[in-house]
Formats: sequence, structure tokens, C-alpha cells
Amino acid sequence: MAHDEVTVAVTGEVDAANAKRFAHTVREAAGVCASLVLDLTEVHFMAFDGASALYALSAHLGREGVAWCVVGSPSVRRVLQLCDPEGLIPVADVASLRGAEPA
Repeated sequence: MAHDEVTVAVTGEVDAANAKRFAHTVREAAGVCASLVLDLTEVHFMAFDGASALYALSAHLGREGVAWCVVGSPSVRRVLQLCDPEGLIPVADVASLRGAEPA
């Protein structure tokens, strides 16, 4: 069954030991959907490997035609500032999502 929008929330850390599993788990949790919000506001540490996982996730979702965005903690946003200066990973801020109407 396809869903219009899916939100996947992740907590803890994303590092070299779990980045690949992180990307795979997010893909599985998203299932078949039209759009994905990846809530990383409770990720308190993200290594550079996490950015690589987000690039892989972006490629997968792009092939599937899924619109998506990341809502990140300060740690996640900092890694993306360093590793994604072109802004290829779509980032939304929490304030813009708080005004959204529930589905």
C-alpha cells in the first residue's frame, strides 16, 4: 500500500559503524510513498559517513520519484554544511514543518 507522505524519525548517532544500515533502514521504513520527511532532530552525532548515507538515500529516492527532505539537529546541519555545500540534500527547518497541517 502506498502512502502520500511518510515521516521517519531517527535517534542516537550515525557513524561509520552504522551509516550503511541507517540508509537501508530508512529506505525500508519509507516503503512506497510519494514524499518522505526524514526527522533527524534527535540525532546528536553524525559522522561524515552519515552524509554519504544521505547521498545514497537521495539517489535511491530520486530514482523512485520520491520528494524528500531532512529535518536535522544542529549536529546534522553542521555536517551537511561541511559535506554538502551545493545543497544537494534537501533540508527543511523545524519551524516550517510546525506550521504544517496534519494529514
